[in-house]
Amino acid sequence: MLKHLPNTLSLLRLALAFVFPFAPEQYRLAIVALALATEYFDGALSRWFNLQTPLGALLDPIADKCFVLSVAVIMFLETDMTWWQFLLFGARDIAVFCGASFIAWEKNWRAFFNVIPRIPGKIATVFQFLVFLSFVGLHMIPQWLLILTIVMSVVSALDYIQLFVKNNFYRGMRNA
Repeated sequence: MLKHLPNTLSLLRLALAFVFPFAPEQYRLAIVALALATEYFDGALSRWFNLQTPLGALLDPIADKCFVLSVAVIMFLETDMTWWQFLLFGARDIAVFCGASFIAWEKNWRAFFNVIPRIPGKIATVFQFLVFLSFVGLHMIPQWLLILTIVMSVVSALDYIQLFVKNNFYRGMRNA
């Protein structure tokens, strides 16, 4: 049972991503809090009990990106967030998604699994969840928090792009 718990938590976060846009406002805070808990515990349990799997390495970031996209779209629709703030808010997620898609398209799955979470990405995730909690709990997003989150998202995106280029993930991948 324990060996499947991290992947089950990621699947739960993925389900929450699909439920969030349709959930009544009074349930949004609970959904974001539960997603935050699954975000933390799926990785922590994997590390603490050595439960890392290729499926988990694939499932966790997919669940992350889906949840961030789900809440960010609703925030965009229900607040005065501009389109460029929306794009910059998700810069890290866009960079990771594009890089992972490119690696998958090139069929070099070994390279895909070499891309591990990075500290700037983890910091960006914390700030994204703070924005989400402000949005659903306070029904407002402090401008300073949105700006700080955008900065961290862009820094993280640049960090992942630098990693992508440094490791030559884009070269000679069809033969790998």
